[in-house]
Amino acid sequence: MQLVIIFISLIGPFVCHYGNEVSAAGILESIQSDVKKILERSGPEKTVNGKYKPAFFANLSKTLSNLKSDQIVKFDTIVTNVGKPYSPKTGKFTAPRDGTYTFSWTCLTFAKSRFETRLAVNNQYISGNRANAQNINQYVQATKNVVVQMKKGDVATVRVLGSYGLSLYGGGYNFSSFSGFMI
Repeated sequence: MQLVIIFISLIGPFVCHYGNEVSAAGILESIQSDVKKILERSGPEKTVNGKYKPAFFANLSKTLSNLKSDQIVKFDTIVTNVGKPYSPKTGKFTAPRDGTYTFSWTCLTFAKSRFETRLAVNNQYISGNRANAQNINQYVQATKNVVVQMKKGDVATVRVLGSYGLSLYGGGYNFSSFSGFMI
């Protein structure tokens, strides 16, 4: 915006715009109005009641190995975090309000390894995901999608299932991820 102001200051108080004489202040006002309209159109989608719909998408930046049973998997590289409902430090999604939410998580494990997870809401098991390559010599990737009703303050996490948090591939091409949004 400062560049526009400097430019307008340099060209003088009046310029010709589409055949009409206009002031520099008028041009600046027009540009500000146009920028505001663009930002409003490109902003996060709003619900009927005017509040933003929470949404997030996070990747895993490094490989995790030998995680303990029920340990939270922290997908730590934020791509999208509308309303900031997901914390990459804790691995927790906290519902900002009552509603229906959908979550998806993908796990890639190494050949001869295994990584099993579950989605939990308020520490209650919802659904599991098994990426099992223990008996084969290839990477295995597994994805799970769920739809759940949540109340404001409910917490959703991806957790290690049993003792099968052997090896989860992270970094590189972002094969392991966690995402969610309000429907």
